[in-house]
Amino acid sequence: MAQKEFIKRMLGRTLAFCVLCLSSLLHTLAPAQAFVLLSSYPALSRQYEVGTAYEYSYETSVLLNEPQPKPVSSAKDVGFKLRGKVQVTPVWQHSNNPHEQLLRITVESSKLSVKARQGPTPEGFVDKSSRVDAFRNDPIFVWWSSGRINKIFSVKGEDISSVNMKKGIASILQVQTSVVEREEVDASGRCHVHYVTGDPGKIVKLKSNCIPLNLPIFYNHTNEVLGAEIRSTASVSYELRPADGVIMQATGLETHFLRVVARKTSASEVISRITLQFTGEKKTSVSSPVGATESEVIRDLSKKTKLDLEAGDLTSREDVRDCIACKSLADLVANFRSALNANNLGSQSSALAFIRLLRKMRESSEATIKAILTSKKNNKILLQLLDIVASTQTSASHKAAMGFLNFQEERKILLPERYLLTASLATHPSAESINDFFNLVKRGVSNKHLYETLVYTVASLVKTYSRMPDNADKPLIAEASSYFQEKLGNCDGTPCTMLYVSALKTLQQKQSIPLLLDVVRKAPKKAAISAMRAIQTMPSNFIDDRIIKQLEKIFFGLDRRHDSSVKIIAADMLLQHTPSEEFLKMLLLQIRDQKNKEVNTVLLSKIRDMMDKGNQEVSEVFRKVIRSPEVGNYHVLGQNGLSSAFSRPFTAGSLNAANASFSNVLEINGGLLKRSTVDVFVRNHNESMRLLSFGMFAGGLDMFGGGSEDDDVTEEDQQEVEDANAGIEITLMDTQLRPYVFFTSKSELMGHVWSGTASERTTALQGSALLHDHLQRVPLQNGFTIEMLLTGSISYDFAGQVQISLWNQNAHSLVEIGAGMIIQGQARVDTSFVQTMIEFNTGVQTRLDFVSDLEFGSGVAMCMQMSQPNYEIIENVRKLERIPGSNYVLRKYKKRTIPGPGKTYVMNKKNSLLCNKMFGSEER
Repeated sequence: MAQKEFIKRMLGRTLAFCVLCLSSLLHTLAPAQAFVLLSSYPALSRQYEVGTAYEYSYETSVLLNEPQPKPVSSAKDVGFKLRGKVQVTPVWQHSNNPHEQLLRITVESSKLSVKARQGPTPEGFVDKSSRVDAFRNDPIFVWWSSGRINKIFSVKGEDISSVNMKKGIASILQVQTSVVEREEVDASGRCHVHYVTGDPGKIVKLKSNCIPLNLPIFYNHTNEVLGAEIRSTASVSYELRPADGVIMQATGLETHFLRVVARKTSASEVISRITLQFTGEKKTSVSSPVGATESEVIRDLSKKTKLDLEAGDLTSREDVRDCIACKSLADLVANFRSALNANNLGSQSSALAFIRLLRKMRESSEATIKAILTSKKNNKILLQLLDIVASTQTSASHKAAMGFLNFQEERKILLPERYLLTASLATHPSAESINDFFNLVKRGVSNKHLYETLVYTVASLVKTYSRMPDNADKPLIAEASSYFQEKLGNCDGTPCTMLYVSALKTLQQKQSIPLLLDVVRKAPKKAAISAMRAIQTMPSNFIDDRIIKQLEKIFFGLDRRHDSSVKIIAADMLLQHTPSEEFLKMLLLQIRDQKNKEVNTVLLSKIRDMMDKGNQEVSEVFRKVIRSPEVGNYHVLGQNGLSSAFSRPFTAGSLNAANASFSNVLEINGGLLKRSTVDVFVRNHNESMRLLSFGMFAGGLDMFGGGSEDDDVTEEDQQEVEDANAGIEITLMDTQLRPYVFFTSKSELMGHVWSGTASERTTALQGSALLHDHLQRVPLQNGFTIEMLLTGSISYDFAGQVQISLWNQNAHSLVEIGAGMIIQGQARVDTSFVQTMIEFNTGVQTRLDFVSDLEFGSGVAMCMQMSQPNYEIIENVRKLERIPGSNYVLRKYKKRTIPGPGKTYVMNKKNSLLCNKMFGSEER
């Protein structure tokens, strides 16, 4: 008896000591650590019992719609619901570790419901017959270890959608009972998972940054402004049975939003839910497989069940897509032949045809694409088809084009040049295509114009390639950069210099800036202007303090006398990079003498325009400097040249997440146009993109009156400026295109005047190209996959006409920049038993007209006008749902039109006065 009392007292003291130790430990630990320690404890007793079948009701839904204020079902959405009975049965347990088990999962009585117009409220789902009804009841087996599933085993030949659904169910069984953050692989891919515990037995699993493992296809535009934004959330809430940790209920919710960065009202959302509800358990006889290792257990399991099992992980596999209203590529081309006609370029219909055919062509083989290009039926639309082939960017499309085109035929460059022009705007070029073009550059082609376009294409593709994920250090980039720099260094004439300067401008590599600055300092006027423009278009973070000092030397002419255009570009860059008080004062003092009123007017207009746009740095410095009497006077502020510099918005308002605007620098020399540059920008909060740069240049036109006012022309430049010349330089999406030259001598100009060849509207450049290009496949946690797609295209037509009358001593010119744009986004879920899709379209067709009227009888007078006609933004949303193998199809459609008012843009006061004088109008 005494011995029993002694043992009892010792046990009591030991227990008290343990409690004291635990209390002391919890007091010492931080609260979060103590919480983890305690909440981890129940996991040790959590297990499913072999010989017991755990029964659940299962339901999952996927809904597609336009974005809603909160994740709620709407009568306007489309989608489906799948429900069934699930049984989870442990069939094997490790003899030494009760937390390592093989679970069998079966699904029975599966039924599909879809959204219907006359469906019952509030959800609107109606049961439908589908291939789900014929799903085999094959089980899947999951290797479960302490709440983690490392491998699954499914029956070979089972429907992929059925297996994916079971993977989604198995993913729900993967849960931890402790507060922990870690990586997990489930139906969604590899995800960052954070477990949070609340009341006893209640756990929330939060998932983020999921990376699909079996769905690797992904691309997005390398410039954020033209990209797609996808935001996702995913979570599962659990209720566990306190006694053994068996899941009593699990509810999952995830949302995925696809938005156009440049226009966030163009968007779609996908909402998916999962519910797994415990309904009971029952004892069952299990013929447990025998083995100590995984391979032994599965081998014995296959033998006993006579099932042909294949191993895999929890990630979803891509389902086979049953084509919706499928047509062959040839049939689609026939349908869109009218829209692809050259007369329709610059319209919405052309842009829409481009997108439809692009998507089909990305699925097509090399032989199919080549057959389209060689068909005589397509001869009249061959150029437009080459635009689409170049934008397809698959190995098949590239090989088809390269096999069809001839790059060495001297006189027939229209087709290969059109292909190269559009290929240069590729959104995700392959190393294969770049190497093919680069090898052509190194070998050379017989036509110099085609070679020029080829050089620009390689430079543009390498730039884009360098900005794609994980490509920054690829040898191809350094090789191309070194090649073009070496070529520039070996040039011995202006044409050669300008070619490789433009290549480096497109390539946009920081290491090329010192070489470009050297060209500015040493080369003749045209090449120096081109090099200065190349530096101006470089990313702003390339311009460091060392380069700023070089730009100051250029502007103030401390290294040589520079052309006025060079000085204006240098000043613009210095003003954009937080100018100092000293610099701004020296700039204003330099224009005080009014020797070159046109340059002075541009510089002052530039400062005022930046202040009008809210540039606080320039505004504050200018207000300080202007207080000085030597600066704040009429001689500085009273410039009255015809030149101007201004910027205006194209679009504004809450509907636009990105602003579209243009800036114009107009240089007049001797009363005549010297150079005009229109830059169209698209900007969001983080990044900007020069969508289009349209520059007109002219020189040697003193025959029409007016002498040069540019006193900064060196003797080296005199020979260069003697001949009359005019043309257009176009940069599309930061990619230099070959200049379009009107004439290069007075005799050529007079030939145009006498023949009237330029008096009719003449196209300088037209075509179609990709704007937005995003593809992402997002596996849902229920096992199904969303494909989120965004494609935007621009169809453009740049044209002009010039009418010159020597009799009336006047001239009239018109330059039209016309474009039709379509943005099309799509979210769709494809399974073997149901397909559901939402598609949104945003389209606009607009034009910018630049009109110049010149009188050169007694003196020179010029009136310039820039206008944009009325336009409309058209938005529509299309929703579709279909059950493969049946006649059931549901379609929904919505459209709205947003009017855009036309505008005439004010240039400057003196231009308005001259226009009034020439046309007798009170206001212009």
